[in-house]
Formats: sequence, structure tokens, C-alpha cells
Amino acid sequence: MSRPQRLLSLSPNVSMILFALGADDRVVGRTHYCLPSIRSYLEVWGLSADAVAPRLRHWEALPEVGGWPQADREQTMALRPDMVLASGTGTLDAYEAGMFGLGPDAFRNFDIRTLADLDRQILAIGEIVGEPETARDIVARLAAQRDAVLAGRIAPARRPTVLFEYCVCIKYDPDPKRRFANPGRFVMAGGHLAPELIRLSGGEPLFASPGDTVAWTEFKAIRDAQPDMVLAFDCNGCPNAMTHPVPARPGWSDLTAVSDGAVYRPTKNIANPNLCYPEALAELVALVTAWDQAHRPA
Repeated sequence: MSRPQRLLSLSPNVSMILFALGADDRVVGRTHYCLPSIRSYLEVWGLSADAVAPRLRHWEALPEVGGWPQADREQTMALRPDMVLASGTGTLDAYEAGMFGLGPDAFRNFDIRTLADLDRQILAIGEIVGEPETARDIVARLAAQRDAVLAGRIAPARRPTVLFEYCVCIKYDPDPKRRFANPGRFVMAGGHLAPELIRLSGGEPLFASPGDTVAWTEFKAIRDAQPDMVLAFDCNGCPNAMTHPVPARPGWSDLTAVSDGAVYRPTKNIANPNLCYPEALAELVALVTAWDQAHRPA
């Protein structure tokens, strides 16, 4: 297959990588969430927005084809992409190539569940856009950032067991006000990068292992497991998480983590498989260290 000249990104994760590779001129469309992700990449990697202002203007002017993981078929086809790049898993998976009138080789979906998966995605997109050396450099810099975070880590006296609560909504709706939550019975334990990063930080993930996506988990199982730490993430601003604080939920006061004050609200999404994960890892290391300092034997 000849090198594609009209790329369409259906994932913020993909757009971040395309931007880091300098492949802007080949991108003809994006999703609503791609631009904020690129700006996050610039901030986390310490890159000046002024220095890349013309490139940012290109991305700002690109047509939006929807919000990940859903894209408008007519808008997508009108852009005449010769390759569509997506990133999704299971019910959040992207569409089949045939939906956009593309051959199977013109649709690439990356199912990113581990750090190794992310490295392979970066290298694969680097090959697609003809920037394999730049892709290898990005992978190396990510590893260096990760190693720098871990070099400052103090190993805990014992590994705390960690519940990473990614979401409390058991019925999803595009309108957050119509989502349904029942955290007294079920929560979603985060997968993707989260279990691997929890282990790197010195903790032990509960209900999801490296390579898993997510795990709907009954409160009974959580109570039986008695996690040492609860990380209550707000699912990227979902109002349901904010209106169901962990200590106030029915039965959750029985958890040792609650009585010990070991319920934390991370600001970074440790499950998100993108180029900013070292920042999330740094916050996670700080949380595990805080737990360890509070519970280390005298």
C-alpha cells in the first residue's frame, strides 16, 4: 500500500502521536477531543505553544467528525481519507472499515492496554507516516520520563492493594445528566494502563490486571477484598462521581480505606494510554508514598 496522504484521526491518543511525529499536513480530520489532548501533550512535555503556533492553527482548522469513540459517517467520507486511525476496545471500539467505504488495510484500530502496546502503536504510526526514527525517539523519551519518575520512588514497606475506581455510571448516555449510577452495588475498576502503572508505583491493583480493559465490580467483592487505597477518579468530569463521594455511599464506611482516610481523588487519568502517562504515574507514586508514610510501622 502506498503511503497515505489523507489521514483521519478518530482518537485523541492517535492525534497526540501524529502531532508528536510532525505529520500535521497529512491529517484532514479529527474528533472534538483531539485538540485538548494535543495541548496537554505540549504542557506535559514542556513544549512551547508559541513555537508550534502554525501547526496548532492547522489542527484548530481541521473539520471535526464527532467525539471519540463515535464519528459521523457522512462527515468522515466527505473528507475522502485514504486511511483512518482509531484507538478503542470492546464497546468503545471504533467502526468497521466498510462503514466508511474503506478497504481493510485503510483502517487501523489500536487496542492499547499496556505500555508495550503504546510503544508498538507509536512505532506503527511512525512507519505509516514515514517517520520511524522520530517514533523510536518518542518511545525512548517516554521510557526516560518513566524511569526518572521511578528513580525518585521510595518503595513502600508493603505493597498496598489499590482499587482504581474509573467510573460509577452503569448506564452511559452522551448527556451526563441522563447517566445512571449505583455505586452502592457496582463500580467500574479501571484497566488499560492503570494496573501496570499501579504496580510500577509500588501498589497492587485489585480486580484488573495488566492487559485488562475494565472490570465491573460488585461492592460485595470490594468489601471482601478490603483495599488499602481507593483511587476515585471522576471519569473526566462526569458529575455522577462528584455526587457520590465514597464515604457517603451505602456500606462503603465498612472499608478500611475509608476509616483510614485512604480515599484519594487523582487528578490524572492513570488508565489513559497516551504520551502523557508519565505525569499520571508521578501523581500515582506520590499517592502511594503518602499512604506508605501514613501506615509505615514506627
